Amino acid sequence: MNKFYSNLFKIKRNLVFLLFVSYVSFSLTAQVSDVDKKIDSIYQNLIDDKLNEDKNLQVLGLIGQLNYPKSSKKIIVKIAQFSENQNDNKQIVNAYYALSNYYYFNTKLDSTLVYAEKAESYSKDLEIPFLNASIIMTKGGAYQRKGNVVKANHSFLESLKILDKIDTLTLSEKDRIKRKGKKLVLFNSIAIFNKNTENYNKATSYYNKAYKMALELGNKRLAGILLSNQGDLLLKIKQYDEALSVLEKSKKIKNEINAPLKSKGVTDHNIALVQSALGNYDESLTLFNKIILLFRSQKLTTNLTYSLVGRGQLYNQNKEYKKAVIDCEESYDLAIKSDDLEYLNSSAKCLSDAYKSLNNFEKAYYYQTKYLKFKDSIFNSNNVKKITQMQMQYDFDRKNELQAVDIKNKAKENKIIITSLVLGLLSLLFFITMLYRQYMNRKKNNQILALKNVQIEKALDDNEILLKETHHRVKNSLQMISSLLYLQSENIEDENAAESVKDGQIRVKSMALIHQKLYQKDNLTGVEVSDYINDLSESVFQSHNVSIDDISLYIDVDKMILDIDTITPIGIIINELIVNILKHAFTDKKSGALISISLHKKNDILLLKVADNGSGFDPNKKKEKSFGLKLINSLARKLKADLTIINKNGTSVELKIKRFIIK
Repeated sequence: MNKFYSNLFKIKRNLVFLLFVSYVSFSLTAQVSDVDKKIDSIYQNLIDDKLNEDKNLQVLGLIGQLNYPKSSKKIIVKIAQFSENQNDNKQIVNAYYALSNYYYFNTKLDSTLVYAEKAESYSKDLEIPFLNASIIMTKGGAYQRKGNVVKANHSFLESLKILDKIDTLTLSEKDRIKRKGKKLVLFNSIAIFNKNTENYNKATSYYNKAYKMALELGNKRLAGILLSNQGDLLLKIKQYDEALSVLEKSKKIKNEINAPLKSKGVTDHNIALVQSALGNYDESLTLFNKIILLFRSQKLTTNLTYSLVGRGQLYNQNKEYKKAVIDCEESYDLAIKSDDLEYLNSSAKCLSDAYKSLNNFEKAYYYQTKYLKFKDSIFNSNNVKKITQMQMQYDFDRKNELQAVDIKNKAKENKIIITSLVLGLLSLLFFITMLYRQYMNRKKNNQILALKNVQIEKALDDNEILLKETHHRVKNSLQMISSLLYLQSENIEDENAAESVKDGQIRVKSMALIHQKLYQKDNLTGVEVSDYINDLSESVFQSHNVSIDDISLYIDVDKMILDIDTITPIGIIINELIVNILKHAFTDKKSGALISISLHKKNDILLLKVADNGSGFDPNKKKEKSFGLKLINSLARKLKADLTIINKNGTSVELKIKRFIIK
């Protein structure tokens, strides 16, 4: 009775499977027919339309998106013949590269290499780095499938070198995106190579780089492919739950973008392998049956080969050894025809295990011998050593190239920044001079035309707004220059040069503060001294990361408004003296450190005094070329000021200013 129900269950399951196969077969036939219709439509358009370079590239790109179906060969050949008749080397390279890809996708690896090398022969004198990198990448893929891991690794690294050498600063935004896309595809190929040679850490690194690039480019198609490949890698290292999660994410993305059936089938194949590893026999077998039917209907030999191996291994796992023999013998024959060493290796292992379990030890030994031979061809120590040497050489060359490019780019950036600063300063000075003259001319004309009170008041109002805007813009421009000088100082390795640029930044900042005060107040031609000196001192302290808790600051300044020609040099002098004190006066930290600043009007002079209780300053020992001291002396002469430096209990600098204007 139990046997009867068991047989009944098997008959029911087989009927369900036959119905499923019939439905899927009908669906696949319809979709394959759609691809053929697209190819026929493209071919007819090529006959009707006049061929040209742009049209050819567009057509070849579309065929690539369809994964080079067998019916597309006639189109690629027609474009190749047209390009040869035109004697256009660039078009010939593109056509031969497309033929190389066609043979790669249709599992004719020798032909792949032949046309890749033909494409290379025509590209020698052409500046087409993107295309050259792609051609070599295709060669690497063919070598990998043929089991020549040394040549495969060499090709991938050569392709990567070509892309790395491209000067990205000279590229348009479109070409930058194109380069990133090429590197993304190449990283995927290198990751697959490292996975197949069991270098799983490096494979993971390249997959992560490629997936990050796919997200940056917003390319869901490639993101889905990369997730599928990452799932296969996680399967290899036996992280089954994580592999299943990643593969389901890949499947979801591919369904969202309606990816080609082949692409969906690859993800389903990997999911079937994970289900097999988890012991979920029925789920795994259902998926294998579905994708094997798909790959047969579309005549996708490579995909069919590895799916047959996968189902054969599943049968072995479930002790259905005769079924395993049928699948793995078919995959073995397909792998021989395509010269695919990787799947010859997998098929031989599957057959060895099946025949051993069937007690056919002669055949088990035969396929075990083949398996060990194929495995040795891929993983022999000499190949591993060569691959390691190539990778080390690439890493060394890459490091040197990056250093050279970095030095070159920094030199360019420095030159641009310096040129911009000089032009900016000249433009700024010219702009200020012109606006100031305009303001003064208008003011003089308004005084002459005193009778026209209404017009004069309106003109003055306009001028005040204009001058406020001028001071505002000048302040913004000076702050921008200050920021540029700060950025420049951060990139200068010479400490003295960096310090000089930083000092220049602080000087510019002191001038910007004056213009900030001018546009914020009603008096547009003068600055309230007390507020300005307080703000200036705090700014210098902040620039040198000094707190008033470390060094006390005492300011005693009369309430007065000085014109811009007076306050500007005074501000720079105070700035220089505070900076000098912070740098040199308190090198040995001590409590009670103090800086005092005073400015008072006494009779016909302004008395400015800046003092500290630090280590002291001997002007006789100061280098003659000190820019700060020269600047103070120069500005003192402009103000007709007597400069006195007293070195007692610290340093005291006094200026008796005779030329000044109080507003």
